Amino acid sequence: MGTESFFLQGQMPTLREVLASREQRAFFEEEISKANVNQTLVSLKCNIPGPVKYNSIVKQIADIGVQEVKNAIAHNGWQITYEKLMDLATGPEYFVVVDTYPTAVKQATILIEDSTPMGQLFIIDVFYLEEGKMIEVQRSELGYEPRKCLVCGKDDDEECENEETHSVQERFKMIEKILREDGRVKLT
Repeated sequence: MGTESFFLQGQMPTLREVLASREQRAFFEEEISKANVNQTLVSLKCNIPGPVKYNSIVKQIADIGVQEVKNAIAHNGWQITYEKLMDLATGPEYFVVVDTYPTAVKQATILIEDSTPMGQLFIIDVFYLEEGKMIEVQRSELGYEPRKCLVCGKDDDEECENEETHSVQERFKMIEKILREDGRVKLT
């Protein structure tokens, strides 16, 4: 059985649930930041196409992402002051607050996203609070290029995604290739 079929089995949230989850996540991120002033919030989600957002494979991918973030935090000697992992029908979400500067954290998360093919399956956002407002650190602010497309390697993954350049099946096949080459996700 190919991985493609695994991404068609599992919890399929409605569009309303996905939008509500996005709104709740933004509210939650702001609340965490307000409770942890002068610290940096990292938010991790999985970059999985299609209607299924949670199943055993997506959970394994998320767990690897969480471990990569924890490894980066430990490697840099940062202290975790808050963390929470939520397994939702709309996909796993991990939040962690560290006691250091957001630019350093963003550089570490970019390294996770860009250094291995598996990193392309994570969406890692970095936030901080400034004068009561949530600020997201952007790759471009630090001189990094946009993320490359998972399928074709084009310099801007959002452009391919917004224009629906690649089918969901093409993306599934690339994810399957990444998972098989990486070997950490149990596919059966």
